[in-house]
Amino acid sequence: MAADLLEKLRQMLLDMHHSGRLSDIEPGLYEDARAYVEKLKADYYGLENPLESRAGSLLIEEIGSVTETVQEIFSIRTRQILDLAFQQIEGQYFDKEEARKMLPAERMMYGQIVDAIEGCREVLVHGEEYSFNGSGAAAVDRIDLIDDAPAASGSGVPAAPAPRPVQSPYALVHIRSDMESFMGVDGRVYGLKQGDIVTLPESNADVLCEHDIALNIRLNK
Repeated sequence: MAADLLEKLRQMLLDMHHSGRLSDIEPGLYEDARAYVEKLKADYYGLENPLESRAGSLLIEEIGSVTETVQEIFSIRTRQILDLAFQQIEGQYFDKEEARKMLPAERMMYGQIVDAIEGCREVLVHGEEYSFNGSGAAAVDRIDLIDDAPAASGSGVPAAPAPRPVQSPYALVHIRSDMESFMGVDGRVYGLKQGDIVTLPESNADVLCEHDIALNIRLNK
């Protein structure tokens, strides 16, 4: 199933490059990809010595492949949605069938983009005051998408995401030798070379220092 998911993502990306149009994707695609990456991370942490094992390197490589592919899918679809928003604003030919292929979160983004463009044009081109009051959501309604879209807030501005908690204290270290990429306890993948000076989760930094791969740089506060 793992290989099937990665292959599905890559084939989808290839089709998107070829078609140049917004395409249907499974509603649970992003969720499935996140769940798979979390499973790979659990497998990585379950290894006895992930930093020095071939299995650990392969897991890191696969995590990177899935993450990068999903990010590219998101980037391409976002650019396509931006094109649709400009078509809507400029009154050009607009393919409703293509617009209906947006996911609920993408539809919300579309409405907010249209609202922002309309507001900016009113201020800069027409010199008028403009309140960003969520009128972009009406653009979603005009393409018969509002039934599936989440309700827009009164301001039309999405709430700021909650900050992610810091999972581990960090340490500043000097890398003394090249090493293969590894995943830190913060979930980030680190690729380090001799001479690098970086901040790493303290627990990872301690392991590297114990193996004489890194030197902890202790700064006075």
